[in-house]
Amino acid sequence: MKKLRITVDGKPFEVTVERIDSDEPTRPQTGAIPGPAPAAAPVKRADAPRPVLQAGAISSPMAGVVLSVDVQKGHDVTRGQVLLILEAMKMENQIVAPADASVANLHVKAGDSVTEGQLLVELE
Repeated sequence: MKKLRITVDGKPFEVTVERIDSDEPTRPQTGAIPGPAPAAAPVKRADAPRPVLQAGAISSPMAGVVLSVDVQKGHDVTRGQVLLILEAMKMENQIVAPADASVANLHVKAGDSVTEGQLLVELE
């Protein structure tokens, strides 16, 4: 088992890792292990689904139900501001503005069912 420090989006996390895909039996770690240390495997980061941005259009990253729409047409929004909440697989997902913009058009309202890739909001 190894203790590792992983940094995700600038936040450090300490984790303990045990390799289980090896045929070698695991042994308790006591002191230094002779020989060179094995290279650490690259850590694959699981990103939260993000809306697709094409020409100011924000589409749904997954199928779900719109729980709330937190902006109105004509409103100015800032990068990271929540535009709407999308429920998928019993989880609430915030759809946020990718940049400072103005809401040009809303294509959904609370209670609407959406499919993956469906247009939700247009920004300008």
